[in-house]
Amino acid sequence: MIRDWRFAALLTAAILVIATFARPELALPRNVYRYMFVLDITQSMNARDYHAEGLPAERLGYAKEALRRVLHDLPCGSEAGLGLFTTQSVQFLFEPIEICEHFSVIDDVLAHIDWRMAWAGNSFVTQGLYAALRDVANRDPGIRLAFFTDGQETPPQTLRPNFNGKPGEIRGLIVGVGGTRPTAVPRYDRDNRLLGNWENADIEPMPVSTTDYSEKVEAQVLPREGVYLSWLDEAHLRELSATTGLDYHRLEDPARLSERLRDAEFAERRAAKTDLRPLLGLAALLLLLSVYGSETGLRQRSR
Repeated sequence: MIRDWRFAALLTAAILVIATFARPELALPRNVYRYMFVLDITQSMNARDYHAEGLPAERLGYAKEALRRVLHDLPCGSEAGLGLFTTQSVQFLFEPIEICEHFSVIDDVLAHIDWRMAWAGNSFVTQGLYAALRDVANRDPGIRLAFFTDGQETPPQTLRPNFNGKPGEIRGLIVGVGGTRPTAVPRYDRDNRLLGNWENADIEPMPVSTTDYSEKVEAQVLPREGVYLSWLDEAHLRELSATTGLDYHRLEDPARLSERLRDAEFAERRAAKTDLRPLLGLAALLLLLSVYGSETGLRQRSR
């Protein structure tokens, strides 16, 4: 009788192990996330003010590596889309897609993003963020937005745009990228060869615009000489956070960013494909332990 039980347990364990090779999946309710990740690719994001071992020094490279780690940490069933910000608009590269099934595609697109994809040189972060919020709201207000930027308005704006959206309608994060110390911005040619640093004299004055604005603001006046300096404009990004209802998070450590983006407040409960192999493997292991554990107990009692 005992031997029959052991044989049945070993046979069941073998069947469970064999079943794992079929990669069984089952749709089960779980917390998942849907994000549209937007990366600022203006040239201030080439500034090198990160100093973490094994991670890129330039802002854009650091943000990309942090985002790659976030994608690794999000549970299967979650979805991610990618977008680019430059001048005053955002271009979405693709809609949110399931990350586990399409990880190689997302990772390949992410790896090839660089500043040369920018279609204009100016950086109007406020207008770009508002544009991203409008586009996400038009697609699906349930999508979360994570907007990566150093907050640098170049040239400095003299007018503050109206926010015509509903604060908090779109949930997500403004991710502040870079350091707070002024840093020179490298200047490259189209082949990515370093030419030197951007100078204040290279920055064009704020163009005249017919866009509807709410009020004039006191803008920073750039000197006409010297190296153009850039830093993480946290005060500006916190203002935008208060205006839009998005949370603000400073990117200092990829692990902390990943934890923040996996917060329960950004999750939604959905039926998602769940890999059953770990469960089958665990069940097979428990059966084997029960068999060989019982044999050990019998030997000890016989002695």
